[in-house]
Amino acid sequence: MFCDLYGTIFDIRTDEESPVVWEEMCRYMNERGARFPDGHELFEQYKELMAQAQKAGEEARGPFVEVDFVPVWSRLYGRGRALVDETTAYETSTYFHQISTILLEPYPKAREFLIVLRRKGIRPVLVSNAQASYTRPDLYEHRLTGLFDRIFLSSDYGIKKPDKRFFDAALEGCRTERSHVVYLGNEIGCDILGATKAGLDAIYLHTPLSVPGDPETHPAAVLSVDGPDYDAVLSWLCDEDVMMVGDGTDARIVPREE
Repeated sequence: MFCDLYGTIFDIRTDEESPVVWEEMCRYMNERGARFPDGHELFEQYKELMAQAQKAGEEARGPFVEVDFVPVWSRLYGRGRALVDETTAYETSTYFHQISTILLEPYPKAREFLIVLRRKGIRPVLVSNAQASYTRPDLYEHRLTGLFDRIFLSSDYGIKKPDKRFFDAALEGCRTERSHVVYLGNEIGCDILGATKAGLDAIYLHTPLSVPGDPETHPAAVLSVDGPDYDAVLSWLCDEDVMMVGDGTDARIVPREE
């Protein structure tokens, strides 16, 4: 099973434009050699460099480019008259994500869902539009890294869903056939239509982080579910009405009682 992360496994809320965040980033970067006068100036420089990177990426790789933020942070240090190594740029990107995140936690039973998938012989593979400098620390912090058989993040490939090339890269990396994969995601455009155009079945979770205005169901999905209802997903996979019981590594699937 290929699956999305934010809005599918993780609940997340961020505020990346908060003046408080940018004042803290100004302090953080200036401690590492930069010379920005204030958070507002830093934010303006950041937006300019991001726009440049996005434009160059689209010209090189098409409309579904995924810009890796780490080189942008490195160039931003340069704007502040500081020269830093890649590790510092990576850590800066991670720090920005951490201080701009208001909420980050797995949905209830998300961890157990991944555990019971593996016990059933189903390989959970993360295929997500995400920044490696954000997501790998998020997974590590919440002890989810080892629950995925493989991890494919768009910033590592320079392209993102719904681009078929990203799905193809994951299929090739897993050495599996399209007919053996179902995609689980919470966005119709990127996840459901992207997966089906790549030749995969798709399950749609309509969660609070789905795109505003998207319908609760979609005909392209083999299953549409209201919210992160992993029992419903497991019931579809098992072809019988089942539910999870137990917590953590003790989780297991049992038939749902009438």
